[in-house]
Amino acid sequence: MEQRKYGFTVTQEYAGYSLCDYLVHQMIHFSQQTLKKMIHSKLVLVNGENVGAFTRLLAGDEVKIEIPLDQKETYEPCPPLEILFENAQFLVVNKPAGLAVVQERWKHDNFFKEAILQHYQKTKQEDCLPLAVHRIDKETSGAVLVAKNKQMESYLCGLFEEHKIQKEYLALVAGIPENKGRIELKIVQASDKSSKMIVSESGKEAITNYELLETFGDFSLLKVTPETGRTHQIRVHLASQGYPLAIDSLYGYRNAIKLSEIKPSYKPKDTNLERPILSRLTLHAHRISFQLPDEQPFSIEAPIPEDLELLIKMLRKYRPQQSSIFSEGKKRAR
Repeated sequence: MEQRKYGFTVTQEYAGYSLCDYLVHQMIHFSQQTLKKMIHSKLVLVNGENVGAFTRLLAGDEVKIEIPLDQKETYEPCPPLEILFENAQFLVVNKPAGLAVVQERWKHDNFFKEAILQHYQKTKQEDCLPLAVHRIDKETSGAVLVAKNKQMESYLCGLFEEHKIQKEYLALVAGIPENKGRIELKIVQASDKSSKMIVSESGKEAITNYELLETFGDFSLLKVTPETGRTHQIRVHLASQGYPLAIDSLYGYRNAIKLSEIKPSYKPKDTNLERPILSRLTLHAHRISFQLPDEQPFSIEAPIPEDLELLIKMLRKYRPQQSSIFSEGKKRAR
Protein backbone atom coordinates (compact mmCIF):
# COMPACT_ATOMS: atom_id res chain seq x y z
CA MET A 1 0.00 0.00 0.00
CA GLU A 2 1.33 3.46 -0.94
CA GLN A 3 1.96 5.82 1.94
CA ARG A 4 2.76 9.46 2.64
CA LYS A 5 5.82 9.37 4.91
CA TYR A 6 7.39 11.85 7.34
CA GLY A 7 10.49 11.33 9.45
CA PHE A 8 12.29 13.34 12.16
CA THR A 9 15.29 12.92 14.45
CA VAL A 10 14.74 14.61 17.81
CA THR A 11 17.42 17.25 18.42
CA GLN A 12 18.60 18.41 21.85
CA GLU A 13 16.35 21.46 21.98
CA TYR A 14 13.27 19.22 21.81
CA ALA A 15 14.43 16.70 24.42
CA GLY A 16 11.77 16.51 27.11
CA TYR A 17 8.85 17.32 24.81
CA SER A 18 5.92 14.93 24.77
CA LEU A 19 5.42 13.15 21.43
CA CYS A 20 2.27 15.16 20.72
CA ASP A 21 3.88 18.51 21.57
CA TYR A 22 6.89 17.64 19.44
CA LEU A 23 4.73 16.85 16.42
CA VAL A 24 2.79 20.10 16.92
CA HIS A 25 6.09 21.96 16.44
CA GLN A 26 7.35 19.84 13.55
CA MET A 27 4.10 19.42 11.62
CA ILE A 28 2.37 22.76 12.05
CA HIS A 29 0.32 22.05 8.94
CA PHE A 30 -1.76 19.58 10.98
CA SER A 31 -4.06 20.40 13.87
CA GLN A 32 -3.23 19.01 17.31
CA GLN A 33 -6.43 16.96 17.23
CA THR A 34 -5.37 15.34 13.94
CA LEU A 35 -1.89 14.55 15.31
CA LYS A 36 -3.38 12.90 18.39
CA LYS A 37 -5.61 10.88 16.09
CA MET A 38 -2.55 9.72 14.13
CA ILE A 39 -0.81 8.61 17.35
CA HIS A 40 -3.93 6.82 18.60
CA SER A 41 -4.31 5.08 15.21
CA LYS A 42 -0.70 3.80 15.54
CA LEU A 43 0.52 5.69 12.48
CA VAL A 44 3.37 7.22 14.52
CA LEU A 45 6.45 5.24 15.59
CA VAL A 46 9.22 6.29 17.98
CA ASN A 47 12.35 4.20 17.47
CA GLY A 48 10.19 1.67 15.66
CA GLU A 49 7.57 1.33 18.40
CA ASN A 50 4.07 2.66 19.03
CA VAL A 51 3.97 4.91 22.09
CA GLY A 52 1.47 7.22 23.75
CA ALA A 53 0.89 10.89 22.94
CA PHE A 54 2.43 12.01 26.26
CA THR A 55 5.60 9.91 26.02
CA ARG A 56 8.66 12.10 26.72
CA LEU A 57 11.21 12.16 23.91
CA LEU A 58 15.00 12.08 24.18
CA ALA A 59 17.61 13.60 21.87
CA GLY A 60 18.34 11.14 19.07
CA ASP A 61 14.91 9.49 19.07
CA GLU A 62 13.64 8.63 15.59
CA VAL A 63 10.03 9.61 14.90
CA LYS A 64 8.32 8.26 11.78
CA ILE A 65 4.79 8.84 10.49
CA GLU A 66 3.27 6.80 7.68
CA ILE A 67 -0.18 7.79 6.41
CA PRO A 68 -1.84 5.40 3.92
CA LEU A 69 -2.91 7.29 0.81
CA ASP A 70 -6.39 5.83 1.06
CA GLN A 71 -6.70 7.74 4.36
CA LYS A 72 -5.27 11.01 2.97
CA GLU A 73 -8.52 12.95 3.39
CA THR A 74 -8.77 11.86 7.05
CA TYR A 75 -5.36 13.32 7.83
CA GLU A 76 -5.32 16.28 5.47
CA PRO A 77 -3.12 19.19 6.64
CA CYS A 78 -4.89 22.22 8.08
CA PRO A 79 -2.47 25.17 8.24
CA PRO A 80 -3.34 27.67 11.00
CA LEU A 81 -3.17 30.90 8.99
CA GLU A 82 -4.31 34.24 10.38
CA ILE A 83 -5.49 36.83 7.84
CA LEU A 84 -4.44 40.28 9.04
CA PHE A 85 -6.03 42.21 6.16
CA GLU A 86 -7.93 41.44 3.00
CA ASN A 87 -9.56 43.30 0.13
CA ALA A 88 -10.41 42.46 -3.48
CA GLN A 89 -6.78 42.85 -4.64
CA PHE A 90 -4.56 41.31 -1.96
CA LEU A 91 -4.34 39.95 1.54
CA VAL A 92 -1.76 39.97 4.32
CA VAL A 93 -1.09 36.71 6.18
CA ASN A 94 0.45 36.40 9.63
CA LYS A 95 2.70 33.44 8.82
CA PRO A 96 3.62 31.20 11.76
CA ALA A 97 7.23 30.07 12.21
CA GLY A 98 7.85 26.65 10.67
CA LEU A 99 5.75 27.20 7.55
CA ALA A 100 7.60 27.76 4.27
CA VAL A 101 6.18 30.42 1.94
CA VAL A 102 7.39 28.63 -1.19
CA GLN A 103 7.62 24.93 -1.88
CA GLU A 104 10.75 23.47 -0.35
CA ARG A 105 13.25 21.56 -2.44
CA TRP A 106 12.60 17.81 -2.58
CA LYS A 107 9.10 18.26 -1.13
CA HIS A 108 5.86 17.89 -3.05
CA ASP A 109 3.60 19.85 -0.69
CA ASN A 110 3.17 23.63 -0.61
CA PHE A 111 1.13 24.08 2.55
CA PHE A 112 1.21 27.88 2.48
CA LYS A 113 -0.33 27.99 -0.99
CA GLU A 114 -2.81 25.26 -0.08
CA ALA A 115 -3.89 27.22 3.00
CA ILE A 116 -4.53 30.34 0.92
CA LEU A 117 -6.57 28.31 -1.57
CA GLN A 118 -8.50 26.78 1.32
CA HIS A 119 -9.28 30.28 2.58
CA TYR A 120 -10.49 31.33 -0.87
CA GLN A 121 -12.73 28.28 -1.03
CA LYS A 122 -14.27 28.96 2.37
CA THR A 123 -14.90 32.62 1.51
CA LYS A 124 -16.19 31.84 -2.01
CA GLN A 125 -13.27 33.46 -3.84
CA GLU A 126 -12.32 30.51 -6.05
CA ASP A 127 -11.35 32.83 -8.93
CA CYS A 128 -8.55 34.45 -6.86
CA LEU A 129 -4.91 33.40 -7.15
CA PRO A 130 -2.49 32.63 -4.24
CA LEU A 131 0.43 34.79 -5.39
CA ALA A 132 2.94 35.42 -2.60
CA VAL A 133 4.94 38.45 -3.79
CA HIS A 134 7.81 38.06 -1.30
CA ARG A 135 9.04 35.52 1.19
CA ILE A 136 10.40 35.32 4.70
CA ASP A 137 12.44 32.45 6.10
CA LYS A 138 10.59 29.31 7.11
CA GLU A 139 11.50 29.76 10.79
CA THR A 140 10.64 33.49 10.76
CA SER A 141 7.12 34.56 11.71
CA GLY A 142 5.14 37.55 10.55
CA ALA A 143 3.49 39.48 7.73
CA VAL A 144 3.49 38.13 4.17
CA LEU A 145 1.82 39.87 1.20
CA VAL A 146 -0.29 37.75 -1.16
CA ALA A 147 -1.72 39.15 -4.41
CA LYS A 148 -5.07 37.84 -5.65
CA ASN A 149 -4.52 38.54 -9.34
CA LYS A 150 -1.68 39.04 -11.83
CA GLN A 151 -2.21 42.79 -12.05
CA MET A 152 -1.76 43.29 -8.30
CA GLU A 153 1.17 40.88 -8.29
CA SER A 154 2.89 42.99 -10.93
CA TYR A 155 2.17 46.20 -8.99
CA LEU A 156 3.49 44.87 -5.67
CA CYS A 157 6.56 43.23 -7.24
CA GLY A 158 7.30 46.58 -8.90
CA LEU A 159 7.19 48.31 -5.52
CA PHE A 160 9.60 45.74 -4.08
CA GLU A 161 12.01 46.18 -6.99
CA GLU A 162 11.94 49.97 -6.51
CA HIS A 163 12.39 49.62 -2.72
CA LYS A 164 9.07 51.36 -2.13
CA ILE A 165 7.77 48.78 0.35
CA GLN A 166 8.96 49.36 3.91
CA LYS A 167 9.48 46.23 6.00
CA GLU A 168 10.07 46.35 9.73
CA TYR A 169 11.29 43.36 11.72
CA LEU A 170 11.77 42.68 15.41
CA ALA A 171 14.99 40.80 16.12
CA LEU A 172 16.10 39.44 19.48
CA VAL A 173 19.90 39.25 19.33
CA ALA A 174 22.81 38.14 21.46
CA GLY A 175 24.94 41.11 22.51
CA ILE A 176 24.29 44.84 22.84
CA PRO A 177 24.85 46.96 19.70
CA GLU A 178 24.92 50.76 19.42
CA ASN A 179 21.59 52.60 19.74
CA LYS A 180 21.32 52.92 15.96
CA GLY A 181 23.27 51.55 13.04
CA ARG A 182 23.39 51.04 9.29
CA ILE A 183 25.06 47.99 7.78
CA GLU A 184 26.12 48.15 4.12
CA LEU A 185 27.83 44.88 3.23
CA LYS A 186 27.47 42.85 0.04
CA ILE A 187 26.13 39.29 0.38
CA VAL A 188 26.72 36.19 -1.73
CA GLN A 189 25.89 32.48 -1.47
CA ALA A 190 28.76 30.62 0.20
CA SER A 191 28.78 27.87 -2.45
CA ASP A 192 26.48 26.17 -4.94
CA LYS A 193 25.97 23.32 -2.48
CA SER A 194 25.26 25.50 0.54
CA SER A 195 22.22 27.51 1.61
CA LYS A 196 24.45 29.72 3.75
CA MET A 197 25.12 33.31 2.73
CA ILE A 198 28.31 35.22 3.50
CA VAL A 199 29.59 38.79 3.37
CA SER A 200 31.74 39.26 0.25
CA GLU A 201 32.76 42.07 -2.09
CA SER A 202 31.72 39.78 -4.96
CA GLY A 203 28.13 39.69 -3.68
CA LYS A 204 25.05 41.81 -4.24
CA GLU A 205 24.42 45.12 -2.50
CA ALA A 206 22.61 44.75 0.82
CA ILE A 207 21.63 47.48 3.30
CA THR A 208 20.16 46.95 6.77
CA ASN A 209 19.24 49.62 9.33
CA TYR A 210 18.59 48.86 12.98
CA GLU A 211 17.53 50.62 16.17
CA LEU A 212 18.02 49.36 19.72
CA LEU A 213 14.66 49.06 21.49
CA GLU A 214 15.39 47.21 24.70
CA THR A 215 18.18 45.33 26.47
CA PHE A 216 18.10 42.35 28.85
CA GLY A 217 21.56 41.68 30.24
CA ASP A 218 23.50 40.36 27.25
CA PHE A 219 20.44 40.17 24.96
CA SER A 220 18.90 43.01 22.94
CA LEU A 221 15.65 43.63 21.07
CA LEU A 222 16.11 45.52 17.80
CA LYS A 223 13.85 47.14 15.24
CA VAL A 224 15.35 46.22 11.88
CA THR A 225 14.45 47.88 8.57
CA PRO A 226 16.18 46.33 5.55
CA GLU A 227 16.41 48.49 2.43
CA THR A 228 17.17 45.49 0.22
CA GLY A 229 15.81 41.97 0.32
CA ARG A 230 18.69 39.53 -0.02
CA THR A 231 18.42 35.94 1.21
CA HIS A 232 19.13 35.75 4.96
CA GLN A 233 20.13 39.43 4.83
CA ILE A 234 19.18 40.41 8.39
CA ARG A 235 20.70 37.25 9.87
CA VAL A 236 23.99 37.64 7.97
CA HIS A 237 24.35 41.37 8.59
CA LEU A 238 23.64 41.21 12.33
CA ALA A 239 25.97 38.25 12.78
CA SER A 240 28.73 40.05 10.87
CA GLN A 241 28.63 42.85 13.46
CA GLY A 242 28.93 40.48 16.41
CA TYR A 243 25.27 40.30 17.49
CA PRO A 244 23.61 37.34 15.76
CA LEU A 245 20.01 36.37 16.39
CA ALA A 246 19.70 34.94 19.90
CA ILE A 247 18.59 31.68 18.28
CA ASP A 248 20.12 30.90 14.88
CA SER A 249 22.05 27.66 14.44
CA LEU A 250 23.31 28.71 10.98
CA TYR A 251 24.73 32.17 11.72
CA GLY A 252 24.74 32.22 15.52
CA TYR A 253 25.58 29.75 18.25
CA ARG A 254 22.24 28.66 19.76
CA ASN A 255 19.41 26.51 18.50
CA ALA A 256 17.22 27.09 21.58
CA ILE A 257 16.96 29.08 24.80
CA LYS A 258 16.00 27.35 28.04
CA LEU A 259 14.89 28.88 31.33
CA SER A 260 18.05 27.62 33.06
CA GLU A 261 20.10 29.81 30.69
CA ILE A 262 18.44 33.08 31.72
CA LYS A 263 17.40 32.38 35.33
CA PRO A 264 20.53 31.49 37.35
CA SER A 265 18.55 30.17 40.33
CA TYR A 266 16.60 27.68 38.21
CA LYS A 267 18.03 24.16 38.38
CA PRO A 268 16.13 21.55 36.33
CA LYS A 269 16.00 18.04 37.75
CA ASP A 270 17.20 16.63 34.43
CA THR A 271 18.88 18.99 31.96
CA ASN A 272 18.26 16.48 29.16
CA LEU A 273 14.50 16.77 29.70
CA GLU A 274 14.27 20.54 30.14
CA ARG A 275 12.00 22.03 27.50
CA PRO A 276 13.22 25.21 25.83
CA ILE A 277 11.26 28.45 26.03
CA LEU A 278 11.88 28.92 22.30
CA SER A 279 13.61 26.84 19.64
CA ARG A 280 13.32 28.78 16.38
CA LEU A 281 14.71 31.97 14.82
CA THR A 282 14.17 35.03 17.04
CA LEU A 283 13.02 37.11 14.09
CA HIS A 284 9.53 38.45 13.38
CA ALA A 285 8.26 40.40 10.34
CA HIS A 286 6.41 42.98 12.41
CA ARG A 287 5.16 45.64 9.99
CA ILE A 288 4.82 46.26 6.27
CA SER A 289 3.94 49.61 4.66
CA PHE A 290 3.45 50.84 1.09
CA GLN A 291 1.29 52.98 -1.17
CA LEU A 292 -1.84 51.44 -2.70
CA PRO A 293 -2.61 51.81 -6.43
CA ASP A 294 -4.99 54.69 -5.55
CA GLU A 295 -2.03 56.41 -3.81
CA GLN A 296 -3.47 55.90 -0.33
CA PRO A 297 -0.95 54.84 2.34
CA PHE A 298 -1.24 51.31 3.73
CA SER A 299 0.41 49.85 6.81
CA ILE A 300 -0.26 46.63 8.71
CA GLU A 301 1.29 45.15 11.83
CA ALA A 302 1.60 41.46 12.67
CA PRO A 303 1.32 40.87 16.42
CA ILE A 304 4.26 39.21 18.12
CA PRO A 305 3.60 35.45 18.36
CA GLU A 306 3.08 33.91 21.78
CA ASP A 307 6.34 31.93 21.82
CA LEU A 308 8.54 34.96 21.14
CA GLU A 309 6.45 37.14 23.45
CA LEU A 310 6.97 34.60 26.25
CA LEU A 311 10.74 34.65 25.80
CA ILE A 312 10.79 38.47 25.89
CA LYS A 313 8.69 38.44 29.07
CA MET A 314 11.06 35.94 30.68
CA LEU A 315 14.06 38.09 29.75
CA ARG A 316 12.39 41.19 31.19
CA LYS A 317 11.73 39.30 34.40
CA TYR A 318 15.07 37.56 34.93
CA ARG A 319 17.58 39.83 33.18
CA PRO A 320 18.32 43.47 34.10
CA GLN A 321 16.46 45.79 31.75
CA GLN A 322 18.47 48.82 30.68
CA SER A 323 16.02 50.43 28.28
CA SER A 324 12.26 50.48 27.78
CA ILE A 325 11.87 52.13 24.38
CA PHE A 326 9.95 49.15 23.00
CA SER A 327 7.53 49.08 25.94
CA GLU A 328 6.76 52.79 25.50
CA GLY A 329 6.34 52.38 21.76
CA LYS A 330 3.97 49.49 22.30
CA LYS A 331 1.81 51.66 24.57
CA ARG A 332 1.71 54.44 21.96
CA ALA A 333 0.74 51.95 19.22
CA ARG A 334 -2.29 50.95 21.23
